[in-house]
Amino acid sequence: MGHNNDYSVIAFFPNEKPKKWKFVHKIRGIMKYIDKTFPSWLYINVYDRKTRKFLKRFYRGSSVPDFL
Repeated sequence: MGHNNDYSVIAFFPNEKPKKWKFVHKIRGIMKYIDKTFPSWLYINVYDRKTRKFLKRFYRGSSVPDFL
């Protein structure tokens, strides 16, 4: 069974409200998008979209897999 929008991601910023993405296919892909579009981000939290379970936190500059 393949991966298909398995994740939800919340990105946190200094002095701003967090931004949320509900349907994320690849974690590395969303991090590249966040780096380019919102360069001031501090860290992201990754959740299982279906169960809403917290999976992992990634900080700027950390190595990120496509899938967990």
